Amino acid sequence: MALYINRLPSIRPVSFIRTFSSSSVQCAPRKSVQEANRTARRQKLRAKSREEAGESMKLQDAAQILRAVEVANSSSAYEVAIVTKFVKGSAPPRGRVALPRDARAKAEVILVFAEGNTAADAVASGADFVGGAELIPEVLSSSIQPTKVLCTPALLPVITPKLARFLGPKGLMPSVKRSTVVDNVAPAIRAAKGTMDWKGDKLGVIRAPVARINWPLDDVVKNVKAFLAAVKEGTTPTADGPLLKKRPSTILSVYLSSTRGPGIQVVDAV
Repeated sequence: MALYINRLPSIRPVSFIRTFSSSSVQCAPRKSVQEANRTARRQKLRAKSREEAGESMKLQDAAQILRAVEVANSSSAYEVAIVTKFVKGSAPPRGRVALPRDARAKAEVILVFAEGNTAADAVASGADFVGGAELIPEVLSSSIQPTKVLCTPALLPVITPKLARFLGPKGLMPSVKRSTVVDNVAPAIRAAKGTMDWKGDKLGVIRAPVARINWPLDDVVKNVKAFLAAVKEGTTPTADGPLLKKRPSTILSVYLSSTRGPGIQVVDAV
């Protein structure tokens, strides 16, 4: 018997040739994290500006509306936000003001570095902590958390090497320029208890509590105007030449708000 076997056709190997396109693929550049954050912040600021631009009124009217918003929170504070002309790269504006009525919820904690009779005068004038180099470890460990620091010229070289980097970023390091290095501590303590420091952020916007919700409206208006006058004086450059009678104001806009209330642009404050 003859057997017939079907032969399978031979399979020839197929060669695959990979071809490349002559045109290059263009990829969109990826944004850095810092650039994305800056864009988000700009969008947030623009949205906030659009939100606040819809409300503008006189100072007394704005105070009345915010008081109605805070009817259940009589201990809340009125706060101002002052937008100033700010040159990029310059130091943030800062200063000190004595308001007609103290708006702070907590009293100042005053630390005085002094010895001998000067230390006794500081205690008699109402300083909270008085001493010499022995207080430095307590400051560094935050056992003492002052809001104002005064020092005599004799002790300034003693505390500067150890406290300059700790108190400096907080704006508490005593300095001659800020009148916190004094021999006569009694007047300086009285001034520290009755004054408030203010400082702008890196965009030149100054924010500070200026009054309490449960105050009479006249007291609120007086405090706001006193604060604006201090900021204007502290941020306006000195007039040059005898013909310049009026210095241009650096205050662009003023907003009044409360702890839980909206920001209202004040039209009669600039």
